Amino acid sequence: MPKFSIIIASVNGLPFIAKCLASLENQSGDFEAEIVVVDSTDEETRKHITSKFPLVKLIELEGRPGIPEMRAIGMRAASGDYLVITEDHCIAPANWLEEISRAHMAGYAVVGGGVENGSCSRLVDWAVFLCEYSSFMPPIESGEVDFVAGNNVSYSRAAIARVDENVRNDFWEYFLQAELKQQGVKFLSVPAVEIIHKKEFGFFYFLAQRFHYSRSFAAMRRKRSTVSRQLIYLAYLPVSVFHLTWRIVTNVRRKRRYRRELLLSFPFLAMFMCSYAFGELVGQLFGPGDSLAKVE
Repeated sequence: MPKFSIIIASVNGLPFIAKCLASLENQSGDFEAEIVVVDSTDEETRKHITSKFPLVKLIELEGRPGIPEMRAIGMRAASGDYLVITEDHCIAPANWLEEISRAHMAGYAVVGGGVENGSCSRLVDWAVFLCEYSSFMPPIESGEVDFVAGNNVSYSRAAIARVDENVRNDFWEYFLQAELKQQGVKFLSVPAVEIIHKKEFGFFYFLAQRFHYSRSFAAMRRKRSTVSRQLIYLAYLPVSVFHLTWRIVTNVRRKRRYRRELLLSFPFLAMFMCSYAFGELVGQLFGPGDSLAKVE
């Protein structure tokens, strides 16, 4: 029987991690699973996890490393054959692990699924969701794909072992998946493997989050790019806001969902994309600064 290790970087604290862990307690299916929480929040959160979820393997960190490093710490502490990554503000339906297990048994080393919005009452939260997950919101493709969502993905331990340790520790999942793809690893997208993204965001808070994520992302990309490639990225930045925004619009039109939400939340979305482009510029020119540790 395969064993699954669910790895969660806990950076938001309560009540998010409690709701996430509660959803993982009620998983259906016949397999062995453990939950590894790598926490960098506060003592209240840790006491709650210990008392309410005693079976969780809790790793307490001092300071605030980046989320990629926290996930890598969790992977090293995990004992499963498959390493499942999600976020502390995501809710798993009862059949989530069962569908992941079924997909791995079909022979795939990387399995991913869709991301649905669980915060639907405010326009700013719709803008956040569409900004981050329009590519992965249902309906998603069924079959082999190039990339899967970073907060709803399961890797075989053997596949992760093939990734350079620096990439596992210091780079966002895009780079990890890109390396696996270069090695010929196949990615399976499964519509039934769906997670619910549930977190409410303040406008200025997410504006800063977009900046810090894109600055850290651009700095990572710079490390792995030639000078000529870096110049191409800089030349692209003035049009990137329009290009990336159009990609979101295209995703919504193609999937025929949330058109009204896109229209109403578009002013927020446009400002978030401007922040993203500015973060890319700063990261490309000046490096990551402390942005990686500020992404939540």
